[in-house]
Amino acid sequence: MKWLNELIMVTLLGVTMTSCKENISFEKVDENGVVFQKKSIWKVENISDFNRPRVGPSFVHFINNGLLDTYYTNPSTLENEFRLLNLDTGKPIWRWRDVIRPNEEIMLLNYQGHEVYQYQNLLLYQYGPRNYCINIETGKTAWKKTTDYSGVGLCYGLGTYYFTFGTPMALYDKGIWEQSIYRGDILTGKEEKILMPNYSRKYVGVGITQFHVGSINDIRPIVEGKDTLLLITYTELGPQRHEYEAFLSLYNLSQQRWLYDRKPLWGERKIGVLNGAVRLRGDKMYTITSNEVVCHHWRTGERVWIKVLPSFAEIQGIFENRYMVLYDSMSTLYCVDADTGEQIWKLDNETLSYTSSYYAEGILYYLSKGRLRARDLKTTKLLWDIPSDTDGKLDGHFGVFVTGLSGKDGEKGRIFTRTGYHTYCFEAIK
Repeated sequence: MKWLNELIMVTLLGVTMTSCKENISFEKVDENGVVFQKKSIWKVENISDFNRPRVGPSFVHFINNGLLDTYYTNPSTLENEFRLLNLDTGKPIWRWRDVIRPNEEIMLLNYQGHEVYQYQNLLLYQYGPRNYCINIETGKTAWKKTTDYSGVGLCYGLGTYYFTFGTPMALYDKGIWEQSIYRGDILTGKEEKILMPNYSRKYVGVGITQFHVGSINDIRPIVEGKDTLLLITYTELGPQRHEYEAFLSLYNLSQQRWLYDRKPLWGERKIGVLNGAVRLRGDKMYTITSNEVVCHHWRTGERVWIKVLPSFAEIQGIFENRYMVLYDSMSTLYCVDADTGEQIWKLDNETLSYTSSYYAEGILYYLSKGRLRARDLKTTKLLWDIPSDTDGKLDGHFGVFVTGLSGKDGEKGRIFTRTGYHTYCFEAIK
């Protein structure tokens, strides 16, 4: 009888495991082979009151074996908390809301993964003039402080040092916008102002912001031999109202000297703004200035190519070290050669819900018209066009981000996204 009971238990276990696998893989496909419905591996609520849904800004980060997400505890006041979610179950490992201001909203903007900086078991998070360091093993605050500058939430790190930028509060409180670069120690929170771009101040008082001296768009610390370099992009007011001029500089922090300074980033036009953080690929860097996509050699500051799009544009990413995917505000998705700027393909009527995408195993995942879409990167064949299970409700569409993880040991990868109600984990195509 014992062997019979064991056989029954093993059989039931096998049936249960098979059933779970079938549930995870459940999907519906239309006549063109496009998946239009798919069961998630898990979904968890990201808001306490379903009468007040909230889509974002709430990007996520992978930390150790968890997904750093946000949960709105009081949507009416935008009060929320960090949650580190278990990747397999979606259940919280820890929660954090040790903020300085009572009704402060925790915000992770889209800086291509540079919204926070992790060093070993410490995580740096910034919001305005407030810096926080969280122990990611315990979910407890290591330190927190109010700074003497107003930061933008974009930070980089090299070892124990982190780099960020902002306007000193003494100037900010007077309405003066003049950003400097700061370096801090993630172990202690001690910071120092280390550099300011060489702003010309030529047109201060001319533009729409009377006291706009200069705005840093990005700083990128790079280790070159024994030296630390800072690659800096920034804008100033132009000679006419609504005009801005953009510049590129490279500073050797170790030797405290400019390798080059104030190289123009602008292409054929003099009006526009820099969009998003710099993209680096080998010795090349990529920026967007309104509707111009520009490639430079970052070591020399010399321009390699420029591509002008019909309207305001964003870089989705560079994949397989060649394919650069772009999106413009006229609902067009492009793929260009990152070496030359030559167009590889173009898709019209792709209204992206958010400029967020993820690439793995030849597949591009992105959000369009509130749906989770997937295409073969090289052929553009549509593979997924999945609405959320709350589609049609206020903020019930997929939005803010799509990201993923590659599979291990022959398993398929994972895709993560969210709505104003839930955060989801799906099995990837490959």
